[in-house]
Amino acid sequence: MPTSETTLLVLMQSGDLLALDRFVRESSQKLMAVARRQCHLAADAEDAVQQALLVASTAMTGIRGDGAPLAWLSTLVARSCYRLNAVAARADALPEAPCACDDPAVVAERRELAARLGDALMTLSRTDRVAFLLSVEGFTSVEIAEHLALSHDAVRSRLKRARQHLRVALDDTLEVVGGTEAHDASRPPQRDR
Repeated sequence: MPTSETTLLVLMQSGDLLALDRFVRESSQKLMAVARRQCHLAADAEDAVQQALLVASTAMTGIRGDGAPLAWLSTLVARSCYRLNAVAARADALPEAPCACDDPAVVAERRELAARLGDALMTLSRTDRVAFLLSVEGFTSVEIAEHLALSHDAVRSRLKRARQHLRVALDDTLEVVGGTEAHDASRPPQRDR
């Protein structure tokens, strides 16, 4: 016997991930239809639904309940498509750069950097990590605040703290790249003391 939408909504508001899973299974075709209509690239439709579900899993306790859960999830899917469309548009606008992918030293440096970044991300609190990853995906701090049920100032503070933590964790890796010192334009040059 299918559970009513109202019951699933109440369970989702209490943080029940199984209720979200059940609701998504029942409405997956409708969510995919929204994604296919909104995403410019057909390959992005599934990614948009997955990103929306990730956001929904962290924000479902903040659902007010004055609308249908399907409308809320459809809005999250449409927002994900909007971000993916923006990323694709920026990628199309970039000039093609020569690839140094075949150079084993460059590949090794990138792998080391990726491993250090992954390790540094895992040292962040869960909320800071989710906020940072959502910001990388293109969410605004207002959207992140809404999804995490935090104030806008709290999200800005968490993002600043996460970026500083990652910068410190990766600083020694970024100082020397390929035998030459890298210069970060956002920081003033260090003076000898």
